Amino acid sequence: MDSATQFDPTAQARMQGAVERVLRALARILLRQGFDYAAFSELAKRVFISVASEEFGIRNRPASKSRVALLTGINRRDVARVQRQVDADQPAQVFNPMLRLVALWIREPAYRTDAGLPRQLPVNGPAPSLEALRGRACPDIPITAVVRELLQSGVARSGDDDATRPGSLVLVTDAYVPREDVTAKLDLMGTDVAALLNTIGWNIEQPAAPRFQRKVSFDHLTQAGVERLQAFAAESGMQLLKTLDAELVQHSTDEGGEFAGLGIYVFSESGQAGRAR
Repeated sequence: MDSATQFDPTAQARMQGAVERVLRALARILLRQGFDYAAFSELAKRVFISVASEEFGIRNRPASKSRVALLTGINRRDVARVQRQVDADQPAQVFNPMLRLVALWIREPAYRTDAGLPRQLPVNGPAPSLEALRGRACPDIPITAVVRELLQSGVARSGDDDATRPGSLVLVTDAYVPREDVTAKLDLMGTDVAALLNTIGWNIEQPAAPRFQRKVSFDHLTQAGVERLQAFAAESGMQLLKTLDAELVQHSTDEGGEFAGLGIYVFSESGQAGRAR
């Protein structure tokens, strides 16, 4: 029995609770950025297969398809399909239904005017209509939900006097962008969250040589306390980072070396009292 198959039922239950809390925070970000469950599921499948293959092989070899399927619970056919995509360097297709709907509205000749602009579309009726686009892009989503999302996201506006239940919509942007562009911050999420999880994983697997991982938190902090926390972190936290930067710059190298560092962040959420941490 290897490390991949050893588990403690109590630890598994705690793991499920911990993963659910992580996924709630992640799902909130993904949904706000138009990244839906289908896209997440396909990406998660790709990552599970990749990690199982590369890190859970036997005698320093990549794991076989059968072993990957056994470890991940993903059937062998899907394992083979995903591995072919990876070998061909083909990224998983991760289309949000609303992205596809707006793209069709913009690109399809039948949905453009003679001047090449997106037509004002009736909500219901045969093509060209929003109902027809919905049938192609997201047939399982009610037309009312599609209209509401387009209006609330600012992608479209009512084409008549009824802003609540419009009979037609006018496209006002050239793409479906659920929220403001936060590309740089999302890049940080990919590195910073992964770094924290890697540290937590290391401390679980290597208790004899732990990496520093500490926090201070309060369940019932006043608003004045939250403001003081923000100010203290901005001043003292930044000073610590500057000191560390000056100390470690002499130990940096142009080639090789490790990706290592220290991060400081402030967290504050309502309704967190009493939750396990």
